[in-house]
Amino acid sequence: MYNIVMFAYNEERHIQTALANVQANIDDRIQTVYLLANGCTDKTVERALAYKTAHDFTALDVVELQLGDKCNAWNHYVHIIQANAECHFFIDSDVVFSDKCFPILYDELLSAKHAPNIIAGYPLSGRNLDFYTMLVEQRSCFYGNLYGASARYIDMVRDVPFYLPIGLNWIDSFLTKAANTDIQFLADNLPNRVIYKKGVGFKFESLSPFKLADIKLYKNRIARYELGKIQELYLDDLAVRDWPRHMKDINADIWRHFEERTAHLGFIKKKLVKQRLSRLVIKESHP
Repeated sequence: MYNIVMFAYNEERHIQTALANVQANIDDRIQTVYLLANGCTDKTVERALAYKTAHDFTALDVVELQLGDKCNAWNHYVHIIQANAECHFFIDSDVVFSDKCFPILYDELLSAKHAPNIIAGYPLSGRNLDFYTMLVEQRSCFYGNLYGASARYIDMVRDVPFYLPIGLNWIDSFLTKAANTDIQFLADNLPNRVIYKKGVGFKFESLSPFKLADIKLYKNRIARYELGKIQELYLDDLAVRDWPRHMKDINADIWRHFEERTAHLGFIKKKLVKQRLSRLVIKESHP
């Protein structure tokens, strides 16, 4: 049996399409589809519940979280809900999945000889598709759009215990490092911790430079990635057991030493990071 965990933040326009896409690509071994609505202020929850009723999607369980933070939502599923399954799929609500990807990846994970931690969803679209697939095939990377975690690995996460700090950016990088090193964050990957099945994965619509919403999304993505790389330097100096549960103190330190910490960035990236970080620091100092 397997579970699916979908993260959604203010997705009222697309949530029913996303749920339909999931429902079309599961089989009778699905246990529960958890929709984690993190800090939604629109009609995401209302429309998800309407879809559940209209399409008899009995496996769907909508969970509302007050805090709009993906790390908090991931922690909530792993450590609070503590659902049991042989495989736990984590997905985003803005991608399209290949035909019957969940049962195919589930079978691949369970039949793998080396008991891997993760099966990565294979990227199937994007302007940088060759680069994305190289990262999966050669560097054992995986993306938050779609990946499946084995029951053994989720137990390991709970036993450590390993939490993603609230306010952490560039989450995929940290999850990839954790899974490839059995949460030891070693300099090199351990073998066979992440596998994939070529051609089975996800697609997404490329951003358009002619859409204001896409331009805003692209700028936010750059800011998240670059801030995440700076945050990573702080966490790399700490043992996992010493990681903070919240990034607010680290963010405040980055802000105090902003010019030093961002000296490697060009003007535009530095400006985007500064805008994002200033909002975070203000929000975290006045919760």
